[in-house]
Amino acid sequence: MKHIVAKSGITGVLVVLSLWLLVHNWQHRRVFYKDYAFQAKELDAFRHFPRALYALGRNAWFNNDAAAAARFFRRAVQENIFYMDAWLKLAQAETVLERPDQARSILQFSDAWTRNVFRWKWDQILLANELGMEEIVFHNINFLVKHGKKLRDAFQVLDTLVGGNAVRSVEVLDSENLTPFLEWLMRWGRVDDAEFVWDAMAETGIQDQDIRAKYVHFLVGKKQVLRATKIHRAGGGPAEGLTNPGFEDEISGRGFNWRYTPNNKGKWTIRQTLFGAFSGTHCLKIMFEGRENISFGHLYQIVPVDPVTDYRLTYRWRSRDLTTDQGPLVDIYGYDCKGFYRNGPMMLGTHTWREQKIEFTVPEDCRAVVVRLYRRSSRRFDSKIGGTLWLDDFKLEKLKTE
Repeated sequence: MKHIVAKSGITGVLVVLSLWLLVHNWQHRRVFYKDYAFQAKELDAFRHFPRALYALGRNAWFNNDAAAAARFFRRAVQENIFYMDAWLKLAQAETVLERPDQARSILQFSDAWTRNVFRWKWDQILLANELGMEEIVFHNINFLVKHGKKLRDAFQVLDTLVGGNAVRSVEVLDSENLTPFLEWLMRWGRVDDAEFVWDAMAETGIQDQDIRAKYVHFLVGKKQVLRATKIHRAGGGPAEGLTNPGFEDEISGRGFNWRYTPNNKGKWTIRQTLFGAFSGTHCLKIMFEGRENISFGHLYQIVPVDPVTDYRLTYRWRSRDLTTDQGPLVDIYGYDCKGFYRNGPMMLGTHTWREQKIEFTVPEDCRAVVVRLYRRSSRRFDSKIGGTLWLDDFKLEKLKTE
Protein backbone atom coordinates (compact mmCIF):
# COMPACT_ATOMS: atom_id res chain seq x y z
CA MET A 1 0.00 0.00 0.00
CA LYS A 2 2.84 2.37 0.87
CA HIS A 3 4.50 1.67 -2.47
CA ILE A 4 1.27 2.49 -4.31
CA VAL A 5 0.96 5.78 -2.43
CA ALA A 6 4.63 6.65 -3.14
CA LYS A 7 4.25 5.82 -6.81
CA SER A 8 1.05 7.86 -6.99
CA GLY A 9 2.82 10.80 -5.35
CA ILE A 10 5.71 10.61 -7.77
CA THR A 11 3.29 10.37 -10.67
CA GLY A 12 1.45 13.41 -9.41
CA VAL A 13 4.67 15.40 -9.12
CA LEU A 14 5.69 14.37 -12.62
CA VAL A 15 2.29 15.36 -13.99
CA VAL A 16 2.56 18.76 -12.31
CA LEU A 17 6.09 19.22 -13.66
CA SER A 18 4.95 18.19 -17.12
CA LEU A 19 2.13 20.70 -17.04
CA TRP A 20 4.54 23.38 -15.82
CA LEU A 21 7.03 22.54 -18.56
CA LEU A 22 4.25 22.59 -21.12
CA VAL A 23 3.23 26.08 -20.05
CA HIS A 24 6.84 27.23 -19.78
CA ASN A 25 7.76 25.89 -23.21
CA TRP A 26 4.71 27.48 -24.74
CA GLN A 27 5.72 30.79 -23.20
CA HIS A 28 9.31 30.28 -24.35
CA ARG A 29 8.08 29.59 -27.89
CA ARG A 30 6.16 32.87 -27.87
CA VAL A 31 9.28 34.68 -26.66
CA PHE A 32 11.42 33.03 -29.35
CA TYR A 33 9.04 34.03 -32.12
CA LYS A 34 8.29 37.41 -30.49
CA ASP A 35 4.61 36.59 -30.45
CA TYR A 36 3.33 39.37 -28.21
CA ALA A 37 -0.04 41.04 -27.98
CA PHE A 38 1.49 43.88 -25.91
CA GLN A 39 -1.25 43.74 -23.30
CA ALA A 40 -0.98 44.33 -19.56
CA LYS A 41 -1.77 40.70 -18.71
CA GLU A 42 1.47 39.63 -20.43
CA LEU A 43 3.51 41.21 -17.66
CA ASP A 44 2.50 38.37 -15.35
CA ALA A 45 2.80 35.69 -18.02
CA PHE A 46 6.30 36.75 -19.01
CA ARG A 47 7.57 38.05 -15.68
CA HIS A 48 10.52 35.61 -15.72
CA PHE A 49 11.51 36.17 -19.38
CA PRO A 50 13.93 39.14 -19.73
CA ARG A 51 13.69 39.20 -23.52
CA ALA A 52 9.91 39.44 -23.35
CA LEU A 53 10.04 42.17 -20.73
CA TYR A 54 12.52 44.06 -22.92
CA ALA A 55 10.21 43.74 -25.94
CA LEU A 56 7.27 45.02 -23.90
CA GLY A 57 9.40 47.91 -22.71
CA ARG A 58 10.40 48.83 -26.28
CA ASN A 59 6.76 48.78 -27.32
CA ALA A 60 5.89 51.20 -24.50
CA TRP A 61 8.91 53.34 -25.44
CA PHE A 62 7.84 53.66 -29.05
CA ASN A 63 4.36 54.56 -27.85
CA ASN A 64 5.90 57.48 -25.93
CA ASP A 65 5.17 55.95 -22.52
CA ALA A 66 8.60 56.34 -20.89
CA ALA A 67 7.30 55.50 -17.38
CA ALA A 68 5.85 52.15 -18.48
CA ALA A 69 8.95 51.43 -20.55
CA ALA A 70 11.17 52.08 -17.54
CA ARG A 71 9.16 49.59 -15.47
CA PHE A 72 9.53 46.86 -18.07
CA PHE A 73 13.27 47.52 -18.57
CA ARG A 74 13.79 47.52 -14.79
CA ARG A 75 12.03 44.17 -14.47
CA ALA A 76 14.18 42.80 -17.33
CA VAL A 77 17.47 43.67 -15.63
CA GLN A 78 16.16 42.30 -12.33
CA GLU A 79 15.78 38.96 -14.10
CA ASN A 80 19.16 39.28 -15.86
CA ILE A 81 21.60 41.75 -14.36
CA PHE A 82 23.89 41.57 -17.41
CA TYR A 83 21.18 42.37 -19.97
CA MET A 84 23.01 45.45 -21.35
CA ASP A 85 20.43 46.32 -24.01
CA ALA A 86 17.82 46.64 -21.27
CA TRP A 87 20.20 48.63 -19.04
CA LEU A 88 20.88 51.17 -21.79
CA LYS A 89 17.20 51.50 -22.65
CA LEU A 90 16.45 51.98 -18.96
CA ALA A 91 19.05 54.77 -18.84
CA GLN A 92 17.36 56.44 -21.83
CA ALA A 93 13.99 56.19 -20.13
CA GLU A 94 15.39 57.64 -16.90
CA THR A 95 16.81 60.55 -18.91
CA VAL A 96 13.43 61.27 -20.47
CA LEU A 97 11.82 61.02 -17.03
CA GLU A 98 14.27 63.71 -15.86
CA ARG A 99 16.21 61.44 -13.55
CA PRO A 100 19.70 62.06 -14.99
CA ASP A 101 21.59 60.89 -11.90
CA GLN A 102 20.07 57.43 -12.19
CA ALA A 103 20.79 57.42 -15.90
CA ARG A 104 24.45 58.32 -15.28
CA SER A 105 24.80 55.55 -12.69
CA ILE A 106 23.38 53.02 -15.13
CA LEU A 107 25.67 54.21 -17.91
CA GLN A 108 28.74 54.02 -15.67
CA PHE A 109 27.76 50.46 -14.72
CA SER A 110 27.25 49.35 -18.33
CA ASP A 111 30.45 51.06 -19.49
CA ALA A 112 32.49 49.37 -16.78
CA TRP A 113 31.19 45.91 -17.74
CA THR A 114 31.54 46.39 -21.51
CA ARG A 115 34.82 48.31 -21.60
CA ASN A 116 36.26 46.26 -24.46
CA VAL A 117 33.05 45.20 -26.21
CA PHE A 118 32.10 46.93 -29.46
CA ARG A 119 28.40 46.05 -29.55
CA TRP A 120 27.12 48.75 -27.21
CA LYS A 121 29.73 51.47 -27.80
CA TRP A 122 27.70 53.63 -30.14
CA ASP A 123 24.62 53.67 -27.90
CA GLN A 124 26.85 54.49 -24.94
CA ILE A 125 28.47 57.37 -26.86
CA LEU A 126 25.13 58.92 -27.77
CA LEU A 127 23.75 58.55 -24.26
CA ALA A 128 26.95 59.82 -22.61
CA ASN A 129 26.97 62.80 -24.96
CA GLU A 130 23.39 63.61 -23.97
CA LEU A 131 24.24 63.28 -20.27
CA GLY A 132 27.44 65.33 -20.53
CA MET A 133 29.71 62.41 -19.57
CA GLU A 134 32.71 63.39 -21.72
CA GLU A 135 35.11 60.78 -20.34
CA ILE A 136 32.90 57.93 -21.56
CA VAL A 137 32.34 59.67 -24.90
CA PHE A 138 36.06 60.16 -25.53
CA HIS A 139 37.06 56.68 -24.39
CA ASN A 140 34.46 54.96 -26.56
CA ILE A 141 35.24 57.14 -29.58
CA ASN A 142 38.89 56.16 -29.26
CA PHE A 143 37.82 52.52 -29.01
CA LEU A 144 35.70 52.71 -32.17
CA VAL A 145 38.35 54.55 -34.17
CA LYS A 146 41.10 52.18 -33.05
CA HIS A 147 39.06 49.25 -34.37
CA GLY A 148 37.96 51.03 -37.54
CA LYS A 149 34.26 51.11 -36.63
CA LYS A 150 31.86 53.98 -37.44
CA LEU A 151 34.76 56.37 -38.08
CA ARG A 152 32.76 59.12 -39.75
CA ASP A 153 30.01 59.07 -37.14
CA ALA A 154 32.49 58.94 -34.26
CA PHE A 155 34.48 61.93 -35.52
CA GLN A 156 31.27 63.85 -36.23
CA VAL A 157 30.15 63.41 -32.60
CA LEU A 158 33.62 64.35 -31.36
CA ASP A 159 33.77 67.42 -33.56
CA THR A 160 30.32 68.54 -32.42
CA LEU A 161 31.16 67.97 -28.76
CA VAL A 162 34.35 70.08 -28.93
CA GLY A 163 32.79 72.75 -31.13
CA GLY A 164 35.02 72.04 -34.11
CA ASN A 165 38.16 72.72 -32.07
CA ALA A 166 40.92 70.56 -33.57
CA VAL A 167 43.27 71.38 -30.67
CA ARG A 168 40.82 69.87 -28.19
CA SER A 169 40.25 66.86 -30.45
CA VAL A 170 43.99 66.15 -30.55
CA GLU A 171 44.10 66.37 -26.75
CA VAL A 172 41.44 63.67 -26.26
CA LEU A 173 42.35 61.34 -29.13
CA ASP A 174 44.94 58.61 -28.70
CA SER A 175 48.01 59.24 -30.83
CA GLU A 176 47.29 56.15 -32.96
CA ASN A 177 43.91 57.67 -33.87
CA LEU A 178 45.30 60.93 -35.25
CA THR A 179 45.89 59.43 -38.70
CA PRO A 180 42.21 58.52 -39.32
CA PHE A 181 41.23 61.88 -37.81
CA LEU A 182 43.49 63.65 -40.33
CA GLU A 183 41.87 61.67 -43.14
CA TRP A 184 38.44 62.72 -41.88
CA LEU A 185 39.48 66.38 -41.81
CA MET A 186 40.86 66.13 -45.33
CA ARG A 187 37.59 64.60 -46.50
CA TRP A 188 35.84 67.71 -45.23
CA GLY A 189 38.44 70.04 -46.76
CA ARG A 190 39.52 71.60 -43.44
CA VAL A 191 42.98 72.84 -44.38
CA ASP A 192 43.97 74.68 -41.19
CA ASP A 193 42.77 71.92 -38.86
CA ALA A 194 44.52 69.29 -40.97
CA GLU A 195 47.74 71.28 -40.72
CA PHE A 196 47.52 71.36 -36.93
CA VAL A 197 46.88 67.61 -36.73
CA TRP A 198 49.75 66.87 -39.14
CA ASP A 199 52.13 68.88 -36.96
CA ALA A 200 50.87 67.01 -33.88
CA MET A 201 51.52 63.72 -35.68
CA ALA A 202 55.04 64.88 -36.49
CA GLU A 203 55.72 65.34 -32.78
CA THR A 204 54.63 61.77 -32.03
CA GLY A 205 56.50 60.32 -35.01
CA ILE A 206 53.52 58.35 -36.33
CA GLN A 207 53.60 59.62 -39.91
CA ASP A 208 54.08 56.94 -42.56
CA GLN A 209 54.55 57.26 -46.30
CA ASP A 210 50.94 56.45 -47.10
CA ILE A 211 49.45 59.22 -44.97
CA ARG A 212 52.20 61.57 -46.14
CA ALA A 213 51.23 60.92 -49.77
CA LYS A 214 47.54 61.45 -48.96
CA TYR A 215 48.25 64.69 -47.13
CA VAL A 216 50.48 66.05 -49.92
CA HIS A 217 47.77 65.14 -52.43
CA PHE A 218 45.20 66.98 -50.30
CA LEU A 219 47.38 70.08 -50.05
CA VAL A 220 48.07 70.11 -53.77
CA GLY A 221 44.36 69.85 -54.44
CA LYS A 222 43.79 72.86 -52.18
CA LYS A 223 46.66 74.69 -53.97
CA GLN A 224 48.73 74.86 -50.80
CA VAL A 225 51.80 74.34 -52.94
CA LEU A 226 54.51 75.64 -50.61
CA ARG A 227 53.49 73.45 -47.70
CA ALA A 228 52.89 70.46 -49.97
CA THR A 229 56.35 70.89 -51.51
CA LYS A 230 58.04 71.04 -48.12
CA ILE A 231 56.35 67.87 -46.87
CA HIS A 232 56.88 66.08 -50.18
CA ARG A 233 60.61 66.78 -50.15
CA ALA A 234 60.93 65.88 -46.47
CA GLY A 235 59.42 62.50 -47.31
CA GLY A 236 61.99 61.71 -49.99
CA GLY A 237 60.65 63.65 -52.96
CA PRO A 238 63.12 65.35 -55.30
CA ALA A 239 64.63 68.64 -54.13
CA GLU A 240 63.48 70.17 -57.41
CA GLY A 241 62.17 69.14 -60.80
CA LEU A 242 59.73 66.38 -61.69
CA THR A 243 58.83 63.36 -59.60
CA ASN A 244 59.45 59.97 -61.23
CA PRO A 245 60.80 61.66 -64.41
CA GLY A 246 61.74 58.40 -66.14
CA PHE A 247 58.67 56.39 -65.07
CA GLU A 248 60.91 53.98 -63.18
CA ASP A 249 58.80 53.97 -60.01
CA GLU A 250 55.13 53.31 -59.40
CA ILE A 251 52.84 56.03 -60.77
CA SER A 252 50.70 56.83 -57.74
CA GLY A 253 48.38 59.38 -59.34
CA ARG A 254 48.65 61.52 -56.19
CA GLY A 255 50.40 64.68 -55.11
CA PHE A 256 53.35 65.63 -57.30
CA ASN A 257 53.56 62.26 -59.06
CA TRP A 258 52.27 61.56 -62.55
CA ARG A 259 48.51 61.28 -62.93
CA TYR A 260 46.79 59.54 -65.80
CA THR A 261 43.72 57.64 -66.88
CA PRO A 262 45.10 54.16 -67.75
CA ASN A 263 42.56 53.40 -70.46
CA ASN A 264 39.40 54.56 -72.12
CA LYS A 265 37.74 51.84 -74.15
CA GLY A 266 38.06 52.47 -77.85
CA LYS A 267 40.21 55.57 -77.35
CA TRP A 268 43.58 54.98 -75.68
CA THR A 269 45.65 52.85 -73.29
CA ILE A 270 48.52 54.08 -71.11
CA ARG A 271 50.97 51.84 -69.25
CA GLN A 272 54.52 51.59 -68.02
CA THR A 273 56.61 49.21 -70.11
CA LEU A 274 59.98 47.46 -69.87
CA PHE A 275 60.37 47.35 -73.65
CA GLY A 276 62.48 49.88 -75.50
CA ALA A 277 63.15 52.49 -72.80
CA PHE A 278 65.54 55.33 -73.70
CA SER A 279 67.31 55.02 -70.36
CA GLY A 280 66.79 52.99 -67.23
CA THR A 281 64.40 50.04 -67.29
CA HIS A 282 61.00 51.67 -67.91
CA CYS A 283 59.29 54.19 -70.13
CA LEU A 284 55.66 55.14 -70.70
CA LYS A 285 53.68 53.78 -73.63
CA ILE A 286 50.54 55.52 -74.95
CA MET A 287 48.50 53.65 -77.57
CA PHE A 288 45.80 55.51 -79.51
CA GLU A 289 43.28 53.09 -80.99
CA GLY A 290 42.25 55.01 -84.11
CA ARG A 291 38.52 54.84 -83.46
CA GLU A 292 37.68 58.39 -82.40
CA ASN A 293 38.74 62.00 -82.85
CA ILE A 294 39.65 62.52 -79.22
CA SER A 295 40.69 65.56 -77.26
CA PHE A 296 43.36 64.18 -74.91
CA GLY A 297 44.75 65.64 -71.69
CA HIS A 298 44.81 62.62 -69.43
CA LEU A 299 48.51 62.37 -68.59
CA TYR A 300 50.04 65.14 -66.49
CA GLN A 301 52.12 66.08 -63.47
CA ILE A 302 51.89 69.09 -61.15
CA VAL A 303 55.43 70.38 -60.53
CA PRO A 304 56.53 72.90 -57.87
CA VAL A 305 58.62 75.78 -59.26
CA ASP A 306 60.12 79.06 -58.10
CA PRO A 307 58.50 82.29 -59.28
CA VAL A 308 60.36 84.58 -61.70
CA THR A 309 62.80 81.80 -62.61
CA ASP A 310 63.92 80.51 -66.01
CA TYR A 311 63.51 76.77 -66.62
CA ARG A 312 64.15 74.24 -69.34
CA LEU A 313 62.02 71.11 -69.72
CA THR A 314 63.74 68.29 -71.60
CA TYR A 315 62.08 65.01 -72.60
CA ARG A 316 62.56 62.10 -74.99
CA TRP A 317 59.93 60.58 -77.27
CA ARG A 318 59.56 58.09 -80.06
CA SER A 319 56.52 57.11 -82.14
CA ARG A 320 55.06 54.58 -84.49
CA ASP A 321 52.33 55.36 -87.04
CA LEU A 322 50.84 58.37 -85.23
CA THR A 323 48.07 59.61 -87.54
CA THR A 324 46.07 62.79 -88.36
CA ASP A 325 47.17 66.39 -88.57
CA GLN A 326 46.77 66.87 -84.80
CA GLY A 327 49.38 64.85 -82.98
CA PRO A 328 50.00 64.80 -79.25
CA LEU A 329 52.34 67.38 -77.76
CA VAL A 330 53.81 68.27 -74.39
CA ASP A 331 52.60 71.56 -72.95
CA ILE A 332 53.11 73.53 -69.74
CA TYR A 333 50.63 75.83 -68.04
CA GLY A 334 50.23 77.50 -64.67
CA TYR A 335 48.64 75.45 -61.89
CA ASP A 336 48.02 78.16 -59.29
CA CYS A 337 48.23 81.12 -61.67
CA LYS A 338 46.51 82.23 -64.86
CA GLY A 339 47.73 83.38 -68.26
CA PHE A 340 50.85 81.21 -68.52
CA TYR A 341 51.21 78.63 -71.32
CA ARG A 342 54.01 77.04 -73.33
CA ASN A 343 54.10 73.98 -75.59
CA GLY A 344 56.43 71.82 -77.64
CA PRO A 345 55.92 70.58 -81.20
CA MET A 346 53.41 67.91 -82.17
CA MET A 347 54.62 64.30 -82.37
CA LEU A 348 53.49 62.52 -85.56
CA GLY A 349 54.43 59.63 -87.84
CA THR A 350 57.15 57.15 -86.98
CA HIS A 351 60.42 58.22 -85.31
CA THR A 352 63.20 56.77 -83.19
CA TRP A 353 64.03 58.42 -79.87
CA ARG A 354 64.19 62.20 -80.12
CA GLU A 355 65.05 64.90 -77.59
CA GLN A 356 62.73 67.89 -77.17
CA LYS A 357 63.19 71.06 -75.10
CA ILE A 358 60.84 73.78 -73.90
CA GLU A 359 62.21 76.88 -72.17
CA PHE A 360 60.00 79.16 -70.11
CA THR A 361 59.99 81.77 -67.35
CA VAL A 362 57.71 81.24 -64.36
CA PRO A 363 55.36 84.18 -63.64
CA GLU A 364 55.70 86.09 -60.38
CA ASP A 365 52.53 84.69 -58.84
CA CYS A 366 53.16 81.06 -59.80
CA ARG A 367 54.35 78.32 -57.42
CA ALA A 368 53.51 75.27 -59.57
CA VAL A 369 53.07 74.39 -63.23
CA VAL A 370 51.42 71.46 -64.97
CA VAL A 371 53.44 69.37 -67.43
CA ARG A 372 50.94 67.56 -69.64
CA LEU A 373 50.61 65.38 -72.72
CA TYR A 374 47.90 67.03 -74.80
CA ARG A 375 46.14 66.50 -78.11
CA ARG A 376 43.59 68.83 -79.71
CA SER A 377 40.76 67.26 -81.67
CA SER A 378 41.18 67.50 -85.45
CA ARG A 379 38.82 69.18 -87.90
CA ARG A 380 39.91 67.07 -90.85
CA PHE A 381 38.01 64.16 -92.36
CA ASP A 382 40.70 61.62 -91.32
CA SER A 383 40.60 62.80 -87.71
CA LYS A 384 40.61 59.51 -85.76
CA ILE A 385 44.00 59.33 -84.10
CA GLY A 386 45.85 56.01 -84.02
CA GLY A 387 49.39 54.86 -83.36
CA THR A 388 51.77 54.54 -80.43
CA LEU A 389 53.89 57.04 -78.50
CA TRP A 390 56.66 56.36 -75.99
CA LEU A 391 57.87 58.95 -73.44
CA ASP A 392 60.95 58.86 -71.22
CA ASP A 393 63.59 60.88 -69.42
CA PHE A 394 61.78 64.07 -68.42
CA LYS A 395 64.03 66.66 -66.82
CA LEU A 396 63.21 70.11 -65.46
CA GLU A 397 66.21 72.31 -64.66
CA LYS A 398 66.77 75.93 -63.74
CA LEU A 399 68.67 78.01 -66.26
CA LYS A 400 71.59 80.01 -65.02
CA THR A 401 71.05 83.75 -65.21
CA GLU A 402 73.85 86.03 -66.42
